[in-house]
Amino acid sequence: MTMTTKGYKVTDAERKTRVGIAVKSFDDLKKKTIEKFKLPSATDIKFQTPDGTTIDSDDYFQTLPPQTLLIWVKPGERAETDAELLYKTIREVNEEYLKAGEKVQEFFTEKMKSKVFKLAEVLKGLDPDKVQMSSRLEHPEWFEGLDTRAKSKEEYMFRRAQDRIRTYYYKTRDDLLHTTHLPADKLNALLSDLQTKLKLNKYHGYLFDRHATAGNSNLKPLCNSIGMFYCDGRWDKEGCLYVPQHSINPYTSREERIIFQTWNLDHQIERSRSIIPTIRRSLLQMEKIFDDSLPSIDVKSIYNDLFTTNNLKIVHIVCHDKGAHVTKKVSSYLVS
Repeated sequence: MTMTTKGYKVTDAERKTRVGIAVKSFDDLKKKTIEKFKLPSATDIKFQTPDGTTIDSDDYFQTLPPQTLLIWVKPGERAETDAELLYKTIREVNEEYLKAGEKVQEFFTEKMKSKVFKLAEVLKGLDPDKVQMSSRLEHPEWFEGLDTRAKSKEEYMFRRAQDRIRTYYYKTRDDLLHTTHLPADKLNALLSDLQTKLKLNKYHGYLFDRHATAGNSNLKPLCNSIGMFYCDGRWDKEGCLYVPQHSINPYTSREERIIFQTWNLDHQIERSRSIIPTIRRSLLQMEKIFDDSLPSIDVKSIYNDLFTTNNLKIVHIVCHDKGAHVTKKVSSYLVS
């Protein structure tokens, strides 16, 4: 397959210098970044997007559109996301004013999750008359700072949902490929089936597209028709327990679009702690079966658990629990 040269904007963790680099592959990107930033040739660098997504394979890199901003970091370094930079900027600009009030003293002493929550609450209602606007021409400030060719908010949000689902696929693929002793033929068949289904479903970009249902009633975005997202609550709860319920409309303003990056698509049955180990066990069990009429791998269940709202919740940062989801497990992916 012939690779096409594409241009990207590359910067360091502090975002002090931005350089345009034209490359064909992920390896090419690493090599030219080291050259452009005059780093030692043996420097180990990693890349991430402004929303914090790690780029760790050429397959995922090839899905990124030209002119995407890529941030390189050294081992041990961490680049701030756009959402964190926005919060930091607002804090610094208003620090003297904010310190004068008791309520804002609380703002500075609470944990980051609460700060983001309060910031989101403050931002609600900004540009309310512009929420229905869609195109770049109608609402140019919404697109400010974005490296995208998207002509509408819906197109941009569609791609952001695709990015999150693609990340789950590539992380799953890499976790499984780095597992020794798995039957290669069965593993490759599974990964191929999953990717084929994802391509047919356009990587579920409709999840963030408020206009998705206009053409197909089977496509159900996680937001309503004006773009409002409501928190589904912690993984072990039926819904958000906060009053008022956590909500956000990233279609309203640039600020809310950035804050939306802190919302998670959370697996109730955890990908790393339950889904991946169960896939491994199931593939190993299949390796011991020589009769094709006996159990096979349940691709549909794996797909639903990894990529669909059968298992995914849209969750505000306050309701995102990173602890073990001990009561949500899957025992096997084998079917008769």
